Amino acid sequence: MNRQLFIYYRIPKANIVLGLRCARRMAACLQQQGLGRSQLFQREEADKPYYTLMEVIHPAPEHSLCEPVFIDALAQLANDCFAELPTMPSRHLELFGEVDIEVNE
Repeated sequence: MNRQLFIYYRIPKANIVLGLRCARRMAACLQQQGLGRSQLFQREEADKPYYTLMEVIHPAPEHSLCEPVFIDALAQLANDCFAELPTMPSRHLELFGEVDIEVNE
């Protein structure tokens, strides 16, 4: 079953330019290391002091099961790539797989 990871980062509005640079660096490193590819989305939280970035990671075929060693490699990559920020952004990970149940209506 192919899986995708959705990783949410909260970046203070004052640091969004740097946060986006860090997120783009993570995407480049992900691809360079053969771990997969990613897409980046953002949402401004109008009533909050931060933006939410969502990184959608499409793992390389050999990592499509998103086993713990792959998740740990991503966490280390995020720690390295976001190290420039004054404080590490909060990070929330969600893992989704393809629907494997046929629904008959």
